[in-house]
Amino acid sequence: MNKDNTPEIFSVIAKNYDFLNHLLSFNLDRAWRRRLVSLSRFRPDSRILDVCTGTGDIAIEFARRGAHDVTGIDLSARMLARAQQKIEKLNLATKIKLKTGSALNLPYGDMTFDLVTIGFGLRNLPDYSRGISEMARVLKPSGRLLILEFSLPPDKLTYGLYSLYLKNYLPLAGRLFSGSARAYSYLASSIFSFLKPEEVISLMRQSGLRNLSCLNLTAGIVTLYSGQR
Repeated sequence: MNKDNTPEIFSVIAKNYDFLNHLLSFNLDRAWRRRLVSLSRFRPDSRILDVCTGTGDIAIEFARRGAHDVTGIDLSARMLARAQQKIEKLNLATKIKLKTGSALNLPYGDMTFDLVTIGFGLRNLPDYSRGISEMARVLKPSGRLLILEFSLPPDKLTYGLYSLYLKNYLPLAGRLFSGSARAYSYLASSIFSFLKPEEVISLMRQSGLRNLSCLNLTAGIVTLYSGQR
């Protein structure tokens, strides 16, 4: 599938996106996002940008924990509309701003943010290198980039079980609960075709980031990357 069409796919599933995230991850997605926020070392006055924010879960988690200046950006207007509903319901509208825009051409000047995050969005970009470079560009000196993304488990048995899950259960559940098997077949294929952790770290290094690290979560089906400008 052409990745230029991914905003359209996510718009189709926006209504049930949160429900399916929790269902298909056995509710682990909440813990992964909380781990990102916990390890971010943000301050209440940190200026934070969440790229490919989707329905806003990472931005909301920051605001819930005391951040006062959080911006979420995404290409899908429907996903952002869902995010706005959640933000208003939680009375967080004064802390979180949402904007429609591309991760490959962030509408912000150099050195604007103390912290940039992206959760499960990097693999959907048509150009990984450009996306990482853009996120690094808008970081202030010593600012941090955190990337949360799916990965393939290094253990052979876990890999085999996870592969069966991605190829069979994921598209079936997606069709049953969202009406779009295509979206969840794409999700599976995007995980298989995504970069290895060492390749992500290499792109971060090429973008001028330092103090690089990656942390395997849940047997390696998710990896949390960190780098500093």
